[in-house]
Amino acid sequence: MDPVISRKIIKVKENIIQSLEDSIAIETKIKILVNDIEIISLSATPLHIKELVVGYILTENIIKENFCPQEIEIIEEKEEIKVKIYSAGPLNLNGKTLTSGCMSSFSFINELPESYKDNFKIEIENLFLLFKDFQKKSELYKSTGCVHYAGLAEKEKIIFLAEDIGRHNAVDKVIGYAFLNKIPLEDKILLISGRISSEMVLKTGRWKIPIIVSKSAPTSLAIELAEKIGLTIIGFLRGNRCNIYTHPYRLNL
Repeated sequence: MDPVISRKIIKVKENIIQSLEDSIAIETKIKILVNDIEIISLSATPLHIKELVVGYILTENIIKENFCPQEIEIIEEKEEIKVKIYSAGPLNLNGKTLTSGCMSSFSFINELPESYKDNFKIEIENLFLLFKDFQKKSELYKSTGCVHYAGLAEKEKIIFLAEDIGRHNAVDKVIGYAFLNKIPLEDKILLISGRISSEMVLKTGRWKIPIIVSKSAPTSLAIELAEKIGLTIIGFLRGNRCNIYTHPYRLNL
C-alpha cells in the first residue's frame, strides 16, 4: 500500500490563488490479531508494518515469547490491514488500559522498567552530526509535512529510520526492526522528531537504550521517570545546541 496519495488543492499565498496537486500522507487502520483474538487497531502509515506490530507487542509486553516473526501474516484489505500473529504462550493483557492521544495504545505506565547504568559515552559533536543527518533523511515528512519520524543510531551513523503519522508508531517500528534483525539496543541512541513524553521514556527504558534525543522538549513526567530508570534525555537539539535533562555522564562535553 502506497503511503502517499495525490490530491488537488487550492493554495492561497500573498493574494495569489493556485490550483495544484499536493502529496497527502495515507492514514490506514492496522488491526492486530493474536491467536485470532483482536487486540487493538492502530491508525498508522502503511510502511514497515511488520516492524510496527512486532515492536508494539513486545514493547507493550503483550507477548513475551513463543512466537515466530516469520509466521506473521499481513493481509491488505480495502479499508484496513490485518496482521495475524500466532503465539504458543499466553497473552499478557493484565492491567493494560487504553489511552487516547496520537494513537490508541495499551499503557504500561505503572510498569516501570528496571533501572540501568552503563559505560556508554558519545562526543557531543558526534551527536550534533547524527541529528543533523537524521533530520535530512525523512523523505515522507519532506513531501507531506504530516508524519513523525524516529531513528536508531550507533555513535557515528544511523542504522534505521521509520516514519509514521503516530510518533509512538515510529518508535515501535524502530524497536521492531532491531528485534527482527537481532540488533542489540543497549549501546544505541534513539532519535525522535516529536516531544519526549512519559510513554516514550517507558518504551525506551524497556530496552535499556542509553539515550533518547529530540528537537522538542520532554514533559515533567518523562524527566522524572528517566531520572529513576537511568535514561539520558536530550531535548531541543537544534544545530550545535541542546538541553541535557537527565544522566549527563553519557555525554563527553
